Amino acid sequence: MDIAVVGAASRALCLAAGLDAAAFPTLARASGRRWDLLALTRDAARTPYCGDVPARNLLLPGDSDPSFALCTGALQVVGYGFSPRDTLTLSCVTGAERLLCLQRSIITTLGTVIEPQELPLTGALGALEGEDALLAAGTLLLSSGAPL
Repeated sequence: MDIAVVGAASRALCLAAGLDAAAFPTLARASGRRWDLLALTRDAARTPYCGDVPARNLLLPGDSDPSFALCTGALQVVGYGFSPRDTLTLSCVTGAERLLCLQRSIITTLGTVIEPQELPLTGALGALEGEDALLAAGTLLLSSGAPL
């Protein structure tokens, strides 16, 4: 399975979250391959690039430019962030437990449907902050559907 995380801090994020993914600082570096899952950090999603970076599944900040999804030819686009319209958001950010809220059904790269639910962020994911936690959890969910 070909999974890429793109952004200035992508390598550090992959290491911190234990993601089995290729890490690229820029979209241009990720070009030339067809990705099963392409996950973009906020800085990567802001980059005006529309080159050859095709992806079956695209994970990006929910407030990103919608035309970017057209550049990738993605079959599924999943937005993450703190807006009620984002597919992945945090529903509880206080106290000891943080919950990832999946607000709409998604299809993993393996073809499994995951229905809307709340999932606790534990271990390495629980140690990540804000959008980093959402990106890492979304990458894990979309790539395997495995529990967080």
